[in-house]
Amino acid sequence: MLIKRIYILILLVIYPSLANCQDIDFKAAAIPGVLRVGEQFRLVYSINQNVSDLEIPNLKDFQLLSGPSSSFSSSIQTVNGKTTSTIQYTYTYYFRALKEGTFTISPAKVKYKGKTWESNAITVEIVGTGSQQQGQQQDNPSQTVTNPGEDVFVRLHVDKHTAYIGEQIIAWVKIYTKIDLSGLDQGYKGPEFTGFYKQPVEIPQIHQLNPENVNGDIYYTGTIQKVVLYPQRTGEITIEPFDVGVTIRKQVQRRSRSPFDNFFGPAVQEIPKTLKSNAVKIKIKPLPARPQSFTGAVGNFTLKSSVDKSTLKTNEALTYKVIVSGKGNVKLIDEPKISFPANIEQFEPKTVVNQTNELSGTKSFEYVLIPRYAGAYTIPPFEFTFFDPAKSSFTRLTSEEYTINVEKGDEDTTAVVVSGLSKEDFRLLGKDILFIKNKPFRLYNAGKVIYGRPYFFLVYVISLILFLLVIIIRRESIKRNANISQVKNRRANRLARKRLKRAQVYLGHNQQEQYYEEVMKAMWGYLGDKLSLPVAELSRDKSREILVQKQLDRELLTGIYALLDNCEYARFAPSSELSDMRKLYSDAINIISKLEQRLK
Repeated sequence: MLIKRIYILILLVIYPSLANCQDIDFKAAAIPGVLRVGEQFRLVYSINQNVSDLEIPNLKDFQLLSGPSSSFSSSIQTVNGKTTSTIQYTYTYYFRALKEGTFTISPAKVKYKGKTWESNAITVEIVGTGSQQQGQQQDNPSQTVTNPGEDVFVRLHVDKHTAYIGEQIIAWVKIYTKIDLSGLDQGYKGPEFTGFYKQPVEIPQIHQLNPENVNGDIYYTGTIQKVVLYPQRTGEITIEPFDVGVTIRKQVQRRSRSPFDNFFGPAVQEIPKTLKSNAVKIKIKPLPARPQSFTGAVGNFTLKSSVDKSTLKTNEALTYKVIVSGKGNVKLIDEPKISFPANIEQFEPKTVVNQTNELSGTKSFEYVLIPRYAGAYTIPPFEFTFFDPAKSSFTRLTSEEYTINVEKGDEDTTAVVVSGLSKEDFRLLGKDILFIKNKPFRLYNAGKVIYGRPYFFLVYVISLILFLLVIIIRRESIKRNANISQVKNRRANRLARKRLKRAQVYLGHNQQEQYYEEVMKAMWGYLGDKLSLPVAELSRDKSREILVQKQLDRELLTGIYALLDNCEYARFAPSSELSDMRKLYSDAINIISKLEQRLK
């Protein structure tokens, strides 16, 4: 206990020196930042040093009520033997708003150790005393709240209403209220965002709503959901309205006439209410003609590559790293296609995604390479192409070329390797001596013939019968295949299931793009063969028209095109869950089975 008191005393002695070692941190804030004419607000300046001559700007548009009132706080913290101190001096002024408008308060100034320091500038927005909800006000370049006319409402906002396919779109849901709320519905799910790949963004829990000027009136607002969207198809996409449940806290007059009513105050009643959001339309433009090296990256990126060593011995490990960073759909960037030398063994890359914020991040691919034979090897450059929405054009980046010198190690092998083959195809040469057979086998007399024996004539007769059967079956086959439409109809199910088996193989290897493409081919091929539609006429509208004429039930019809849409969307965002991919495969099997029963 004595040691602890001595330690605290030492800290108190050295505390002034610790405080003087800190840098100046001078901040200004207006609380609240939005208010009505005639209302009061606080202008608060905080600084981490004891300064003199605080000089605030001339605020002729506001009436000074009082100030400055000052306060002081300090703390000392020791973590792992490292002591840090924090102090803060606060100066508070009280002002009244005199007129309507948006005002910028210039930085305040202080002097410390012969130098002048400035705070940040702040903005205060003053609205009229009445409710002026006529017209529109845009609270940022793409967020518009139009004449809500309600005490509480919810709105979906997006940062852009026109974008390219695969381009990032930020969407957020805000609640606006002028009345007291006690909470939101815990079952809130938000918009469906059909036609987009959705990536949720973590936002802090709402503890306090902030005032905001909405069409000339003050609402208290908070963001309850934020997501990053990646459009998966072109055309105009509508994000449909959705519901949000809230609980309104309302004061009601007590019915009894007890003299204690005034003492306890009015009763509080909580009233549930369902809010309906607005619909949002976004126009999605297609990408121009794509170069072969483009794999779906949309945004603005940089490319870096590196090796941890350029000289090593055989059977030692080399690390080759590729980093793609920038603004865009970082998580959806595919693994680069790099042609490593044949005599260098490579392993699956370690992929790491670091999301800086909802718009930017990095994705790195780290390869472990092991050269098995001595010599000089070249890791060739590869191309990475992305589409830049700001320039409406493709940008091609090229990695560096590396020369690796491999020396013979202590455990080197002298085997001869066929160059140009992968590691699975390596073969040792010079081993052409056959092994001695050590298992029993049969011997036959040399020169013995089968002509004239009884089974020879039996084989001859059977061969003649089989020949006649082949001719008959062939004629029947020609007759059946004369009608091309019937041939396609019969083979539709077989070809579709063959493609689905191939898709199942891609599913097992997690090759998502090939998997979705094969499922799409299976479905479209089946419809084309079953409906006798040539490829040139095979389209969504034409196939739907024929299926409707065949009186196909609506549920099955909806399932067909929903499955095709899911495949098409997923090709541009190949990061679907494995369970979703398996469900898609099961749905395709079920749909083809049902169609096989209804389309004879």
